[in-house]
Amino acid sequence: MITTPPPPCSYAEWRTQALDLLEKDRAPATVLWESDYLQGSLFAAEDSADYSRSRSRPAVPIRIPKEFLRIAKDVACHRSPVKWDLLYRMVWRLAKDKEPHLLKRINDEDTRHLLGLAKEVRRDIHKMHAFVRFRVLKDPSARDGERYIAWFEPEHRIAEHTAPFFVKRFTGMDWSIFTPDESIRWDGKELAVGPGGRPSDLPSEDQQEQFWLSYYKSIFNPARVKLKAMQSEMPKKYWKNLPEAALIEDLTHQAANRTTQMISRAGIEPGAPSSNRYLRSLRR
Repeated sequence: MITTPPPPCSYAEWRTQALDLLEKDRAPATVLWESDYLQGSLFAAEDSADYSRSRSRPAVPIRIPKEFLRIAKDVACHRSPVKWDLLYRMVWRLAKDKEPHLLKRINDEDTRHLLGLAKEVRRDIHKMHAFVRFRVLKDPSARDGERYIAWFEPEHRIAEHTAPFFVKRFTGMDWSIFTPDESIRWDGKELAVGPGGRPSDLPSEDQQEQFWLSYYKSIFNPARVKLKAMQSEMPKKYWKNLPEAALIEDLTHQAANRTTQMISRAGIEPGAPSSNRYLRSLRR
């Protein structure tokens, strides 16, 4: 008999359902996990009512490595339609098949797949940490009458997962971050998670943005320009939501001339060995 749990929308929901299935000894081959991005099902949810009832605790505790739980929280944010099936297959192998060292077996197909998904999500989280840009919106209900809002388009559903980082970093601000899937909001006391938004939900520009652009121009060092390295860390797909991106093309085009001017002001002949040493000192 095929069991079709209700499509989980979060790690917490998947964990509850997976624990039920493990207690019932439902092997991965007998469970059909639906993606939370798909609608409808090819099978009736035969056991779905079981998940709304309180469960009795298992006679024997199910022990799962903490490392797996940490990785699973990352993978749960991925857009892969097979993530829930993969997670359950892994947890079954760890708990039921007694493979405690499964996560260290990098040649195992499931392990490679799991770690690959987690790596993609962590990279996406890193980009969100780096490329969220706030704008100021007048809001009488916010502290000091201002709310900082931002729009970001992540590859995966990571907004709620990244929220603690922004709460810690911007504790003293009232802010909201919108993504296509979900939004997160902080008022200084509570963190709220809500539906996604659209770029049009944000103001197009504010005074603070002009200060930021002026600052970015002032700290731009033409001697440090490495276009390939910059685009590796800041892919062009993020540029449309970065106010400083409008300056990058002009600043990089001017970089060669500005570098020559810096060398001339230092009284060094361009092309001389000393000019190369000077450039290296500027890049530090």
